[in-house]
Amino acid sequence: MKLRATTASSLRGRQTGSYLLEALIAMLIFAFGVLGLVGLLGSSIRVTNDARYRSEAANLASAMIADMWTMTADQMTEQFGKDGTKLRTWQSKAENLLPAAATYPPKVELTDGLSFESRTVVVTVFWQMPGDKEVHQHLMTAQIGKNRALP
Repeated sequence: MKLRATTASSLRGRQTGSYLLEALIAMLIFAFGVLGLVGLLGSSIRVTNDARYRSEAANLASAMIADMWTMTADQMTEQFGKDGTKLRTWQSKAENLLPAAATYPPKVELTDGLSFESRTVVVTVFWQMPGDKEVHQHLMTAQIGKNRALP
């Protein structure tokens, strides 16, 4: 009987640090889990911002084309051509909505359309994510105006 008591007491003396080791390993596993969640949160914020800027660019291009639908072909050329007043207005709106739009302003290309009263329009809106070297773009094409000549 004394043999068992001695064995149990000697085993207790050798195992006193095992609880501390288990606690340290549990804390290490928990810390890796928290770091993983922080990384996931950071990447989700980045993807959300990218989606926001992409949607702002699409809305801006659509609004520019919608504005052109209210004009004749000659007015479009005058207002949205090089240094046109409407083009400058839309470029300033882009600067307020999209990062790096001041460096890469929206472009509008106007060419003759299917008839003398229409224009083919290509609107390109650029943006660059903060801290990113890649410049993104949204390109929208439309045929605006009358598509056939009047008799």
